[in-house]
Amino acid sequence: MHYDRYVIVHWYKNTQIMLLKFSLSNYRSFKDNATLDLEACSIKEYGENVFVCKYGNHAVNILKSIALLGANSAGKSNLFKGFNLMRHIVINSAKESELTKTYQIEPFRLCTETENKPSFFECSMMINSVIYRYGFKIDNKQVVGEWLYMIAKRREETIFIRTKNQIEIVKRFPNDYKNKLELLTELTRNDALYLSVLAQFNIDMASQIVKWFAKNIIYAEPNLDEALNYTAELLADPHYSSLLNEIIEKSDLGFSSIERHTDKRAEQKISTKNSAGFSNSRPGVKLRSIHIKHDSKNNRTEKVSLELNKNESSGAQKFIALLGPMIKVLMDGGTFWIDDFDAKIHPYIITMVMDLFNSNKYNQNGAQLVSISYNQQILKKLRRDQIAFLNKDAYGASSITALYIFNPNVRSNAIFDKEYLQGQYGGVPNISDVFSLDLNQKLSKNLNMSFENGHN
Repeated sequence: MHYDRYVIVHWYKNTQIMLLKFSLSNYRSFKDNATLDLEACSIKEYGENVFVCKYGNHAVNILKSIALLGANSAGKSNLFKGFNLMRHIVINSAKESELTKTYQIEPFRLCTETENKPSFFECSMMINSVIYRYGFKIDNKQVVGEWLYMIAKRREETIFIRTKNQIEIVKRFPNDYKNKLELLTELTRNDALYLSVLAQFNIDMASQIVKWFAKNIIYAEPNLDEALNYTAELLADPHYSSLLNEIIEKSDLGFSSIERHTDKRAEQKISTKNSAGFSNSRPGVKLRSIHIKHDSKNNRTEKVSLELNKNESSGAQKFIALLGPMIKVLMDGGTFWIDDFDAKIHPYIITMVMDLFNSNKYNQNGAQLVSISYNQQILKKLRRDQIAFLNKDAYGASSITALYIFNPNVRSNAIFDKEYLQGQYGGVPNISDVFSLDLNQKLSKNLNMSFENGHN
């Protein structure tokens, strides 16, 4: 189906639930403020890779996807952990007490200046044509600061500002509404977010922001069986199963589709275990891959169903595990964060996934993709502002730099994959010079010894 520009703009105008920026500092390897920015720059290549949106009378272009590259230990996984931690605290802080909370704040420990200070997290997101900027500072004892701003028309307005237990409602609201907000400040614990408390009491603005965080799916070191089970659950819903099998058919995995099978005996066993307090996963639900059997003349005879986790490659299993959350985000909107994207998956499939998120046909609900990858092939399909590099300095601190920001003069037709491997943009291990020097010294020594031996 073809979507002309008018239809795209009109549609995005009414379904905007997207990430603009995520910033953090003093968390794990991030000492100073670092920002993942998905607001598109004023460049022209790959226009279909951008959502065209509006807030008030202003237009904003938002990237559909971004690829993060960097050397090992540069901070890529820490960036994901930072967002996942912020997401968890926003959703759960009003429910968890000091005795039940499951998270740990980890400041940057390689500097005496930061090791005892709070960590900083902030997100900007668009929800229904309104831009919110929300963040907080927190340590393992209390919320040190918290703030919420919004842009509905032109200027940014302050909704509330918190300094420890002092919360000030700045924006003007009707008296009864403001009285309710002020009452809830008194019910907010020092280790709970005020935004989370507001959402617990169904304050619409706060509920929308918390729901936005919930629509972010982070795929980082998941349990494979749980991830496959997630895909199996979606396969039972016709809303998702059609697109899911369409993508499998086009991925050349060696099987044409997958099916969901239920082992009633296994479900009976797990129901007994659940009553004793074991895991709520459902091993009775299995995915099976569908193959075609042929006769001696290569004519199709019948379909053959094989257990996915026993008969298919680890790469195929990982891709099917990824498909569940990926389809969920594409169909319902949200942001999909994939760590270690290219492990066990062919570069062509990685490129196909990136194309799905950047397309107008398949991405009609404001879905976004944030991926960590070492695959240089995807760089050829991305804009210069869709490529970001993570680097770590000599003092162990991580930073994020988008390609276009790093070098606005880099050409749109530059050979990014080659220049990236040459170290022109950073984000690669700085080891080649050391090893080259050692190798040259050894080669020179061996040549001299050979020369001397030849003359003796």
